[in-house]
Amino acid sequence: MSLQNFFLSRLLKSRQRASMKLSPQARFSQARKFLARDFSRISPSISVRPDQIAGVKVEWVAPKALALDARSPICLYLHGGAFVMGSPNSHRDMAAQLAQKAGVRMLMVDYRLAPEHPYPAAHEDVMTVYRALLAQGVPAQRLFIAGDSAGGNLALAAAQSIRDAELPAPRGLVLFSPWLDLTQQSASITSRAAKDVMLNRQLLDEVVPMYAPGLPAHDPRISPLFGNLAGLPPCLTVVSQSEILLDDALQLHQKLQAAGGDSRCLQWAHTPHAFVVMARLLPEARDALDQTAQFMVRLAPS
Repeated sequence: MSLQNFFLSRLLKSRQRASMKLSPQARFSQARKFLARDFSRISPSISVRPDQIAGVKVEWVAPKALALDARSPICLYLHGGAFVMGSPNSHRDMAAQLAQKAGVRMLMVDYRLAPEHPYPAAHEDVMTVYRALLAQGVPAQRLFIAGDSAGGNLALAAAQSIRDAELPAPRGLVLFSPWLDLTQQSASITSRAAKDVMLNRQLLDEVVPMYAPGLPAHDPRISPLFGNLAGLPPCLTVVSQSEILLDDALQLHQKLQAAGGDSRCLQWAHTPHAFVVMARLLPEARDALDQTAQFMVRLAPS
């Protein structure tokens, strides 16, 4: 464990304990405001450009040398935040680093958030952007879909919908600490509870009815781990061995392989949930991004 990881994990655990003393509404309001702030520090070599695609707000993050290169791969990135918080602001640092390392243009989808816009709003936004890119003539073989936590859920659900709609499939999927089982019934929810410095079952249970009111948590539309996993693109999953969502990643990896898919799952010890997003602070996260970039470069067409 790096020194940076040690101190950050202690800080996150302290914040988690403090937040659990608040009411659910106060906890939600505080977390949403925090994740809406812009803490990014982007290198001058990176271009950041807000845009709209088919009415959906997006943000392009790319090395300036690739910003206008229509031949470079595009990674649709779906930020985490339990479906109810987060934005390009909260994930811009990581997107900039991955764009640089992998030589891709990151397309951050600023999808609609619950509870104001419950399911299927976020899913529809992702599919709208994907369809629009195809309609613009972007080859699917130059597209990746990636996301962390709830964004990983949206990424996997999008891949399943793309397959079911018989649209051209993206070249690959990248999932960081994905939240794929909204029932919270996996063993790691309990076995990793004392080790997870960010999440606990109560926090997850609070947001499920905000995201998908009226739907059972086991519905594969919101828990894509229970959906059809055959015929999906190559998938890289990165997860911490200390987080309560560990089993979501491990079960996905096992199920993808059982369905004949190309799946790789990388595990890190003693790191926070969605630690890859903290790449500016953690050497472990930068190492994970290096391996993610290698995965994407291997798959990207020449």
